[in-house]
Amino acid sequence: MTAMNDAQKHWHRQAESDYDVFVKLRRLAVPECQLLHYLQMATEKLSKAYFWRSGKTPPKSHIGFARFLKALLDRPRVELTRIATVLGFRRPEDLERWVVNTQNLAYALQNMAPAEARDGPNPEYPWPHENPAQSPVDFTFPLWDQLRNTGQGRNLMVRIALAIESFDEFA
Repeated sequence: MTAMNDAQKHWHRQAESDYDVFVKLRRLAVPECQLLHYLQMATEKLSKAYFWRSGKTPPKSHIGFARFLKALLDRPRVELTRIATVLGFRRPEDLERWVVNTQNLAYALQNMAPAEARDGPNPEYPWPHENPAQSPVDFTFPLWDQLRNTGQGRNLMVRIALAIESFDEFA
């Protein structure tokens, strides 16, 4: 187990809370925009909690989830082996392969934040900003379909839950 610093504890606690809301909303079958909103926020805060491990303030932005996954691979071999096990992989090589194969979904999820989506689909605000033609609540998000209906997407969802649940094992 790794000792978290105070900043990590705060960010991780908020990631847990956002993820708990995601899980509760998913059981209620709310619009997918709400689910993606909370899932994106949980992964953003998980990433920030991880990057606080250096003691330096991470960038104040909505992106970081894809970078977080890559950063896990930069750990010493013995730590990488433990992280792989915590996240349900047999070997570090399996974790490495998964991170590479998951990058597109990780980028897509972090880019759900309105600041990253710009004038395109996002789970919070109608778009485009200057002439709204679409409401998130009425939109079918291809990302949500991928997360639910592909092996890669379901696998990412499982690993997000494990990472949040077991964060203190690799913080």
